[in-house]
Amino acid sequence: MKTKMILLIVTVVFVMVNVELRAQEKFNLNYKMGKGKTYRYLQGSIVESTQEMGGQEMKMNTDAHSLLKYEIDSVSADGTMSLVYSFEEVSFHMKGMGRDTTMDMKDKENKPVKAKLTASGKLTKEPSHDTAKTGKSSFSIGNLATVNFTRLPDHKVGIGEKWSRVSTDTTDVGEGQIVYKKNIEYVLTGKEKKGSHDCVKIEYKGSMEIVGKMKQMGMDLAMEGSGDTSGTLWFDAVMGLIIEELDNNTVDMTMALTGQQQMTIPITQKITTTQSLKE
Repeated sequence: MKTKMILLIVTVVFVMVNVELRAQEKFNLNYKMGKGKTYRYLQGSIVESTQEMGGQEMKMNTDAHSLLKYEIDSVSADGTMSLVYSFEEVSFHMKGMGRDTTMDMKDKENKPVKAKLTASGKLTKEPSHDTAKTGKSSFSIGNLATVNFTRLPDHKVGIGEKWSRVSTDTTDVGEGQIVYKKNIEYVLTGKEKKGSHDCVKIEYKGSMEIVGKMKQMGMDLAMEGSGDTSGTLWFDAVMGLIIEELDNNTVDMTMALTGQQQMTIPITQKITTTQSLKE
C-alpha cells in the first residue's frame, strides 16, 4: 500500500513539474531573414465588396493571387534587415457588376521596392528614385498586393501572454496615398506543427482606420473608413520566419469623388488573406 502511495505521489509531482515548466517556457520571437538569402511567399486574397451608386446596390467579388519575393541584402548588428521585394506573379479574377474578368499582371511594370525590416516586424519602405525626383509615386503592380509583417513583441513571451501594437502604414497609389492605422492585441496561444516546422501559434484581433486621397481619370478621390481585423499566425521561432498566416478584415468606408462628377459612395468590404512560405 505504501509503495502504491509513493508511486502516486511521485507521478503527481512529475505532472506538476511538467505543467510548471510548460507555463514558464518563454519564446524570443524575432524575424531572422539571412543575408544573401531569397524567400518567396504565396499570397491569396478574397475581397467581397458591396457599394451603392445612384441608389443601386452593386456587388463585386475579387480573387487575387501573388508570389512575393524577398531578397535580403544585409543584416545590421541590431537585426534590422535591408531587403528588396518584388512580385513575380500577380493575377486577379473579378466578378460582378455585369463583368467576369481575369487579369494576369506578369507583363505589367513591377518595380522592386527597397525596404528595411526590424527584428520585431516594422517595415519601412525607401522612396524610389522616381519618387524622390518627382515627388510622385509611379504605378506598379507592387501597389496591388499586401506586404505586411505581424508585429512581434520586444521581449520574451510565454503561452497565454499578450502584447499590443499601434501602427500607421502608408501605401502610395498613383498620385496619392492610403494611410492605415491599426490597434491590435496579440496572444501566444500555443505550439503547433505546420508541415515540417515546429511553430508557435499567435492569434490577434483589433481595429483599424483608413484615410486616403488620390487622383483617378481627372477626378479627386477621398476615402475614410474603419473596421475590424483578426487572424492567426504560425511562426517558426528558431528560423525567425512566418510559415503561414490567415488574416480577416471587415471594413466600412465612404469614397467621395469630386471633379467632372461629384458623388459619395458607401462601400463595405470583407477581405480574407492568406500567405504561406513557398519551399
